[in-house]
Amino acid sequence: MEVSTTLDLYPDTKVSMVLFSGVTNGSEVRRKIMDGTIEAAIINAQMICDPFQVLVAVNKAVHLDKLDKKKTKTVFGEILFNLSPGNNILAAYQKFGVQDAERQDVLVVLLNDLQGQQLQQVSNIIQGTHIPLESLKDIMDEQKIIKLFKISEAERKVGQLVDVVVCRMATKDAG
Repeated sequence: MEVSTTLDLYPDTKVSMVLFSGVTNGSEVRRKIMDGTIEAAIINAQMICDPFQVLVAVNKAVHLDKLDKKKTKTVFGEILFNLSPGNNILAAYQKFGVQDAERQDVLVVLLNDLQGQQLQQVSNIIQGTHIPLESLKDIMDEQKIIKLFKISEAERKVGQLVDVVVCRMATKDAG
């Protein structure tokens, strides 16, 4: 159920992703993130079209963290910010962070959880069901993603959705 990989630029950093379905305690989870009890990025899974999108955001967040040039307080906040096409931190948290919804699907991103202790801690807090990461394609809200990233029909015909999204994420700071 958990998918882990090592970052190419930072081979000492292991990224783990776990998908939860039907999470019913979003407000509690958000509160625990804010007070530091949970050290993870908890992402609204509807806004993620592919795990690669998350890996791009994680790579950039870890890089900025190592350079001490984060725009947010934590590397996990930086992951959420880097998922966004814009430069508004609050908007990024609202679109990509855990919601107060009655039921939601969330993607949990952990860094360097070598013994699985962080995953166990997060799993004990999140009231939801582990599902395979491959289910992400069924959970994403394609129309919300298209609207947020302002993706035209012409762009959709040229490539896959994830390609356009990652391009927008990567170029938001350019210019």
